[in-house]
Amino acid sequence: MRSIWPRLLGLLLGTTILLGATAAVAQPSNDGEGVDSQVLWATPGPSNFPTMQSSDIVGHLGVAFGAVFGYYRESLGLEVTQPDGTTKTKWAVENAVTADFMWAFGLAEIFQIGLVLPVVLDQSGVGATPFQPQGVDDSSYKLAGSALRDLRFNAKTRFVGGNADNPDRRGFGLGLDVGANIPSGDELNFAGDNGFVVSPLAIFDYHLCKFSIAANVGARLRTEKAQLADLVVGHQFVYGLGITGHYADRRLLLSAEGGGLVEFDGFDRVGFEYRGAIGYMPDDARAVTIWLSGGSALGTGDVLGVPQMRVLLGITYAPGPGEEPFEF
Repeated sequence: MRSIWPRLLGLLLGTTILLGATAAVAQPSNDGEGVDSQVLWATPGPSNFPTMQSSDIVGHLGVAFGAVFGYYRESLGLEVTQPDGTTKTKWAVENAVTADFMWAFGLAEIFQIGLVLPVVLDQSGVGATPFQPQGVDDSSYKLAGSALRDLRFNAKTRFVGGNADNPDRRGFGLGLDVGANIPSGDELNFAGDNGFVVSPLAIFDYHLCKFSIAANVGARLRTEKAQLADLVVGHQFVYGLGITGHYADRRLLLSAEGGGLVEFDGFDRVGFEYRGAIGYMPDDARAVTIWLSGGSALGTGDVLGVPQMRVLLGITYAPGPGEEPFEF
């Protein structure tokens, strides 16, 4: 029975991807409605990286949970022409403090479902007011100090990998994750999309004793575009690469990861973010991980939502291969 799960999930994911890729995309307004200032999607479950996904799955009937708190700066800005002819960058969202609360549940040792509740605890910026035409009442475009973001769901499976007898030598892993949002966030305050987003992601990783390496490649497919001034957010290619070293009997983790987005429209707008991180596992089972990471961004064009600086603090409980699940 277990062997049919990958086939069934593959069929479901293929259908989802096809529907997402062929969905009609509505033409957006240019007031920023539906532009999300936070492009990083934190995900629940076991991983050897602060934000990258690995092919590890929560054990059968096991649970994982955690939270990621973040501060990011200058994630959403455009150059605006001043009355004297000079240009100045106006930051719709200049500073923000966020929290992502996450849960995951494992089934049959090869399947995991997850839920993420993200919120904006505090944010500051000019909102969309500088980008409105003269004479327009811009009072409704001012930025709110806090907001709810889009609720997200994840379905993940592992095709290759896992070694319960010796988790330190589980070698190559291959997995597939599909994330999807429910457009329940505050899209008027850059805290959510104005439509559904489906994000299929292929996961490749390798773990052997002292080091782990992973690559994530996928897309974000939108039912509706969003636009701020002359910049449009549509379908995007997403990617990431991470490496982690394990020290002090696997309790101390040193990691580097980078990833970004490329707009499908022309592939000339690229945003890349890189971070370094240190992690610590305080429990003997290595199920609890505390991460502190920070980094900056590079880009070859304007990609809305890629910050100039980000700091993350995460704590997760996620039993990995060969580890005892949480008992109710």
